[in-house]
Amino acid sequence: MIPLLLVALSLPDIDGTARRFFEPGGLTALFFVTHDCPVANYYAPEIRRICDDYRAKGLSCALVYVDPALTPAAVHTHAADYRHGDYPKLIDREHRLVKLAGATTTPEVALLGKDGKLVYRGRIDDFYVTWGKARRAVSDATLRRALDAHLAGQPVAVKTTKAVGCFIGDLR
Repeated sequence: MIPLLLVALSLPDIDGTARRFFEPGGLTALFFVTHDCPVANYYAPEIRRICDDYRAKGLSCALVYVDPALTPAAVHTHAADYRHGDYPKLIDREHRLVKLAGATTTPEVALLGKDGKLVYRGRIDDFYVTWGKARRAVSDATLRRALDAHLAGQPVAVKTTKAVGCFIGDLR
């Protein structure tokens, strides 16, 4: 497993509610997105489906917007336009979560296991081969495979993958 310490980290969501990212025995998927990335926007329905499909199995989801200039109102509008679910939405203004998870691209997901450690980071699936080039259909639902393995108590076979999408820029 990839070590990641999020036990003490708490950030407010766009409604001002403090959100912790690790609850003992919980399972969390942090989806790194931005409002203007066409690849991240393409994945909005699949993110919602994953969160809905695995909620009963104990998965908590959160959208982490990486653009520090976004306002809560802009995030509300974006989430409504792309029909994201009722999971928390955060603006990572200082890239604290970006740095802790090692995220470099939107969309990218960090899956935190029941022990608070990062068990998977990378693409949601393999639909995009490279920027601007997609497959006809998904052949590897990578995140779902990682979720299924972790929930079954099995090791996640592939712990990191390269996400295809928009680069997360440095804050400098």
